[in-house]
Amino acid sequence: MQNFWHQSSHLSCWVLPGASVYPNVFLCYVLLIVPLILVQTANAAASSQKAGTIKVGTLLATESRIGREALRALQLAAQNINNDTTTLNGTVLELVLANSNCSAFQGAAAAIELFGEDVVAIAGPQTSAASRFVAEIAAASQIPLVSFSATDPSLSEDYYSYFVRLAHSDKLQMNAIADIIHYFGWREVVALYSKDLGLDGIDALDDPLSGIGVRIIQKEGLDPDIDSSGIITRLVQLTQQGSRIIIVHMPASLSRRFFIEAYNMGMMDTGFVWIVTEATASVLDMIFLDDEFVRSVQGVIGICSDIPESPQLQIFKNQWKQSVLSETNTTTLAPISSYGLFAYDSLWTIAKALDNFLNQDLNITFLPSRRFAGDAGGQTDLAKLKLFQNGSNLLKNILGANFTGITGQIHFDNRGDLMGSALKIVNMVGKDAREVGYWNKTIGLFSASPSHKEQGTPTVLKINNTQALQDIIWPGGSIQVPRGWIFPRTGKHLVIGVPKKRGYKEFVGVTQVAENITVTGFCIDVFVAACQLLPYSIDYTFEPYGTDATPRYDDLVQKIVTKDYDGVVGDIAITAHRTEIVDFTQPYATAGLVVLVPTKQSPSNNAWAFMQPFTRTMWLTTLAFFLFSGVVVWILEHKKNDDFRGRPKKQVVIMLWFIFSTLFFAQREEVKSTLGRVALIIWLFVVLIINSSYTASLTSNLTVQQLLPTIQNIGGLLASDVRIGYQTGSFVKDYLIQLGAAESRLYNLTSPQDYYVAMNMGKVGAIVDELPYVQLFLSEHCDFVIAGQEFTKGGWGFAFPKGSQLAIDLSAAILKLSESGKLQRIHDYWLGNTNCSSLAVDTNFNKLGLGTFWGLFVITGVTSVLCCTWYYARMLRRFIRTPQTRPASWDSMPRISRGASLLRSFFSFVEQKEEPRIRSGSSIAAASSRDRSIGFSSNASSSMGRPDQEGSIAQGLQLNQCNSSSF
Repeated sequence: MQNFWHQSSHLSCWVLPGASVYPNVFLCYVLLIVPLILVQTANAAASSQKAGTIKVGTLLATESRIGREALRALQLAAQNINNDTTTLNGTVLELVLANSNCSAFQGAAAAIELFGEDVVAIAGPQTSAASRFVAEIAAASQIPLVSFSATDPSLSEDYYSYFVRLAHSDKLQMNAIADIIHYFGWREVVALYSKDLGLDGIDALDDPLSGIGVRIIQKEGLDPDIDSSGIITRLVQLTQQGSRIIIVHMPASLSRRFFIEAYNMGMMDTGFVWIVTEATASVLDMIFLDDEFVRSVQGVIGICSDIPESPQLQIFKNQWKQSVLSETNTTTLAPISSYGLFAYDSLWTIAKALDNFLNQDLNITFLPSRRFAGDAGGQTDLAKLKLFQNGSNLLKNILGANFTGITGQIHFDNRGDLMGSALKIVNMVGKDAREVGYWNKTIGLFSASPSHKEQGTPTVLKINNTQALQDIIWPGGSIQVPRGWIFPRTGKHLVIGVPKKRGYKEFVGVTQVAENITVTGFCIDVFVAACQLLPYSIDYTFEPYGTDATPRYDDLVQKIVTKDYDGVVGDIAITAHRTEIVDFTQPYATAGLVVLVPTKQSPSNNAWAFMQPFTRTMWLTTLAFFLFSGVVVWILEHKKNDDFRGRPKKQVVIMLWFIFSTLFFAQREEVKSTLGRVALIIWLFVVLIINSSYTASLTSNLTVQQLLPTIQNIGGLLASDVRIGYQTGSFVKDYLIQLGAAESRLYNLTSPQDYYVAMNMGKVGAIVDELPYVQLFLSEHCDFVIAGQEFTKGGWGFAFPKGSQLAIDLSAAILKLSESGKLQRIHDYWLGNTNCSSLAVDTNFNKLGLGTFWGLFVITGVTSVLCCTWYYARMLRRFIRTPQTRPASWDSMPRISRGASLLRSFFSFVEQKEEPRIRSGSSIAAASSRDRSIGFSSNASSSMGRPDQEGSIAQGLQLNQCNSSSF
């Protein structure tokens, strides 16, 4: 008997025996496909959430303090949303919880299960580590994430397009921390972070710190599960660093264990500065029952979100209090952290976006995800994930949120970060975290609360503004700002390089006997004295650099960069190139470049030596004012003084004779007018000053032997063709080449003796070197001088690696040495002896120029002009009052002719001699004695006072003579 059924291998389907194969194939497809269609239809119907219930997921670490707090806040938010008739229009919002157990791996697994629950959005994840993984899946599933505590800056990248957050990014917090460091002037910091928060948060500190010249000398990541011994090991490493500014970016659970160990090791004492991010600072107000934690964080500075008080926030706090007290027996209620408040607002953000979404008549439909369909044959959990069909529309509604929550205004930028940047700075004192300042990215640090800006302008961050933050109580209870750095406790001696020079050992001298090395000199003594003023002790050894020849100083400084030396001490010039690779201390000696040249005898005994006291301009100006003053006196005296009248030739001779006689105060002519006497007395004062100055300068030139340089200055040296000497190993050679000097003209010299021999034998015409070397050379060799002045400004300093705090501290010590006078005493000890009275020559020091006397010339000139003006004004007034005889054709004359006639009449009037007036009623004898042989009667005097009434002046004179004869 044949089998009732047989199997068709190519269809994998059972068919009846003897039946035609093609009808059976059709039947097989019907039997298989129709059920599948029915199943897919049922699934689609099940995956379409029309009104009724909408699922929103949340991914928390419920065993953590923040997780438990966020869960309670989300539950209160869901309760308030469902009770609010204006939101979702009766649709119930169901909260679906997934637990990450503080593990990124478990958080990822919980997230996949959560996506399978057909949630339309997720309030979370709680941690940044879980957020990076979940955000990628959310983007593929088009399900928005609204996190309240993930702060990793990398989550703002476009790659995580469905990630939105209410918590402030770590980048914002790091900018605030950088401003605090800048405000207090610290230069080096150490950064510690928890690996579950990620390195990106601490890396966000690099740019703002480098922009203000601050260096992160160490970054250390700690595993969240690190034990006490591991923490102690890290803390021991910190004590070996120089910086005492420590930034901590850890969750509260790890921070508690970390600060307890730091307290036990004495690292919460005076001198340390601890700055914590919001991950820890947000719970500082909640730990008052934890005495061990409270004791361990005294003086810590924290950065956290600034959430203003509002009626909405107060209502929520009351609900929070009732919820906590209804489930616990405690009578002491800890305040909620900012993360809990953000969690509450995150669910409200989703609810308001869903309300707008439903009002747009959009469906909540899930489809099989095409992205993971072929993954491992479609059997993994990733392959089973669904696609929220209208998830992009919900995301747009979330990003478009603009409402006031309990944390303030909720509004996002185009990348999903909360707009607004209000942060507050808190200081842990006692059991409270007191507010000491505020920060936002627009104005930086300020001391006034943003909620009180209407009452006063906030104090903006300034380096010199001590009020940008209120007084801070630092670790150890100190109110003095810590210096932030100590010398590292590594036990390593500093290796200080010093140049081994052939010459100028007064600055740095190296003596080596067998293996014993002795280093002395001015530079060494300054360094040793500065080290003694440091607030800490340092161990160092000097290591000579160079062989028998003086080394190149650029190579010596480069040894700091290659870490062969910890510093370089000596006569090291501070140049632009060197400052790019090392840090220098405050200059302890001025070291500009000068030109050293031989001298020549001044030609003071030549035939024209009497012309040397004044410059050419001075001579010409003096001559001009002699002539001008002579003309002024002639004008003022000509009308009434017979000595200044006569033929024109005689008047010119008298005028010149008179004014040049004032040079020796030998003038014999009497000055009768008041204005003439005023002008003359001022001129005599000017002549006295000029005469005295000329005599003193000429005497100096003729009696004092002058030495003049063969070359006047650096410009003349470069323009000449003489060879130029420079000190071996210095930067002068490169500098002279930059100025245009040919390298073939440059000649290297080593010691002062080389300088002397080279210039005396004519090998070089001049030497360009730094001022301290030249001053030391001239203290023994007086037949050389400095030509001109320093043509560069520079100094010597001690060199250390970039960012070295030791360079800063030594700079302060050098200033103290200078202020106390000890630096000058060290200088005098090594370099104070000199056998020459003058080290520099100014070739024009003995010539007096117009700049010395221009004030005198202005005074006499202004006085003379005023006297002449007054004189002519008085003459014009008298001329106007005197009746004039006009020709018969006056009225028919042109206006120009009449004006010319009046002008001639005026000058004729001025030219006429004016006789002295005799007072009426005076004795004739007295009149005769005053006027030599001419007597005046009272009547004649009256007639002379009115020449227009009696006729001409000559007639008046004849009348006077007759009266005199009759008398």
